[in-house]
Amino acid sequence: MNDSNNFSMEKMKADIEKAGNLFYQYRACRRDAALVYDIENIRHGVVYARTPLQMNDPFDSKIGFSAEKVYDECIDLVIGQLDTNLDPNLKLIIKNLLKYRVIGETLNFVDVLNKLKKYIFTQSVIAHIPISNLPQFITKELNRLYSKCPAEIKKHLNKGEFFAFSLVIKDYKNQDIQENTIVDAFKMEAILKELENEVVKVRDELYIPFLKDFLSKMTITCFSASGWDNQLMWSHYANSYSGICVEYDFKKMDSFIGFMYPVKYSSVRPTISLKDLGLTEFKQDENGKLITDEVDISAIFSYLLSKNKCWSYEEEWRIINVEGEPYTPLFVETPFIESITLGLDLDDICKQLLWDVCNERGIDCYQLIVNPSDYSLTRELLTEDDFAFDKEKEEQYIKFICDHSVPLCEKISTNCNILSNAISNGSFEAESLINTLTGTVDYLSDVYFLKTTFNRFCRFTAPPVSEITGETQIGIAITQIDSFLSKLDVAIKTVDDSIFRLRLMNKITSKEFKAAKMLLANIKELFEKHHELNWYGTDKS
Repeated sequence: MNDSNNFSMEKMKADIEKAGNLFYQYRACRRDAALVYDIENIRHGVVYARTPLQMNDPFDSKIGFSAEKVYDECIDLVIGQLDTNLDPNLKLIIKNLLKYRVIGETLNFVDVLNKLKKYIFTQSVIAHIPISNLPQFITKELNRLYSKCPAEIKKHLNKGEFFAFSLVIKDYKNQDIQENTIVDAFKMEAILKELENEVVKVRDELYIPFLKDFLSKMTITCFSASGWDNQLMWSHYANSYSGICVEYDFKKMDSFIGFMYPVKYSSVRPTISLKDLGLTEFKQDENGKLITDEVDISAIFSYLLSKNKCWSYEEEWRIINVEGEPYTPLFVETPFIESITLGLDLDDICKQLLWDVCNERGIDCYQLIVNPSDYSLTRELLTEDDFAFDKEKEEQYIKFICDHSVPLCEKISTNCNILSNAISNGSFEAESLINTLTGTVDYLSDVYFLKTTFNRFCRFTAPPVSEITGETQIGIAITQIDSFLSKLDVAIKTVDDSIFRLRLMNKITSKEFKAAKMLLANIKELFEKHHELNWYGTDKS
């Protein structure tokens, strides 16, 4: 994993360039809410980022831990609160008895202690050391004794623990050691039970919740560096070849959008610790909130950038953003879409809608093709000639856009009222502004698609102008749409005129101001397109 010195924009761009700059997202793109969601993200030039706790792979970015490691940390925190004058060796004995008790491995640990006893006494016999001199022998020969001891002992005891327990077992040469052998000798049953309850409480009420809370404030969005022709990606992520593949050119990235790094594939699942998160002891502020040291961001990123090696075909890269709102998805600005490749059996309405989006945004649109003579894939650049007129499909497409735009119109009206009331009573919230502007972009895009599709339909079917203007059903609908657009244009210009004042009054943050200005620019561009495009039958030229 890259260390903290490599978290610069320059280093990140260099690594991205080395990987070829082009990255891909495969999407299902069915004719449902997810389609609208994908199209809106393409319109807005953003990608969706979710918290690590919401990833689809049950092993991916979930809280991975071994019971032993969890309890080691929890016990360290609990033991740290004991009397500071307590003998260090006794602390080590308490810690180990407690750990193996809470993870249910006491019998195995006792077996290790009996093997340790046998090893120590065997070594003392070889060295002709009487039992009375055993403590001095263990102290003097500690390094040699530990380095030569059986691997199973080393697996359970570090050198300090080896020393502490070796001093204890000297009194039990002719007696098998049991858990209560040591517990009774030090009269520690009461404190062990008290500490056991405390450790379980720390794990359940501190450790796991703390990890979840930390990870819930991070977001991840995923890309593939494997190209547009990755057959497994088409199968697994793009509705069995019937979805889409969106290509992004990160060479055009000109601002920081998060930390972007390749995923590392391994058969060893990583773990994350409280120490990685900066929690090394119980320290609370005046509000009872835990005080932490600096987070080890390298350890956190290593954890978030690790996946089982069975996923290596994805050649995945991830954009990671930190310190967000808990469990709140993020939309990462990625306006540099190079192309969209349409799957083999993409729904016709989805295909038409995507074609319109590509035309609007100046994005190359390709059709995926399976080569007849081998197992390879190719793609062909689409043009207007590839979209032959089909009356029934066009009618379905118009209905689809209408069904989506009507509730959008109602939502914008509601948000405008909320925004207006909030401003007038002094309870303005930037979220209302962003929601209103975002909905406006979507509505203007829908109506523009509706207008272009309706005009195309009329050009091919050539209905009398009298049937689609004036007091006809279609004419009334067009008048209502144009009337709402005029009102919306006035409202948006008012917002545009007020945006700087809102920023100067600290009613919105710099980040919210930037987002609002970007949305306003999109809205202005869409209004210009509407002004340039007349409804069929109303063009006086």
